[in-house]
Amino acid sequence: MKRIVLLLLVGIFFLILQASCFPFFPIHRVRPDLLLIFTFYLAFLFPPISGGILAFIMGYLTDLFSGNAMGFYVFSRSLVFFTAYFLKGRIYLEGFYSQFLFAFLFALLEGVFILILMNTFQSVPLAKFHPLFFTSLLPQSFFTGLFTPLFFFLFGKGSLLWFSQPGKGVKEKG
Repeated sequence: MKRIVLLLLVGIFFLILQASCFPFFPIHRVRPDLLLIFTFYLAFLFPPISGGILAFIMGYLTDLFSGNAMGFYVFSRSLVFFTAYFLKGRIYLEGFYSQFLFAFLFALLEGVFILILMNTFQSVPLAKFHPLFFTSLLPQSFFTGLFTPLFFFLFGKGSLLWFSQPGKGVKEKG
């Protein structure tokens, strides 16, 4: 329980960081999606029920802060979590390039999925989404992929510090 609450607080911290600090990037719409990276890490760290609930909550909070119609990020983040969870034993994610490519493709697919959902439910002309794909979605997916190896490294170090069992791996001198 302590582990889930701590990761929920970390997710809320990333949401606040993403919503308050990242809009000041030089290119306004192009910024990494920290909660998507966090959702990937949850898929590799947690079992499907508790991780899925955390991904659902992170999607709900993203919906609250994004200003879009409610439910797009809830559905897409849960879908991303379960797809990444399903693929975690089938792909190699230890190197920079594989982590970058994995996050880039998932961010791109999630963005296209949300654009399709927006087009379906809000009936916005598809011609408006074409320039948005090249000016916003593609660069944002690239930056999300670029930041993923760094955050996977930091998450790995942080999870070793927070979730390690006292006395395990440390041998006492006798």
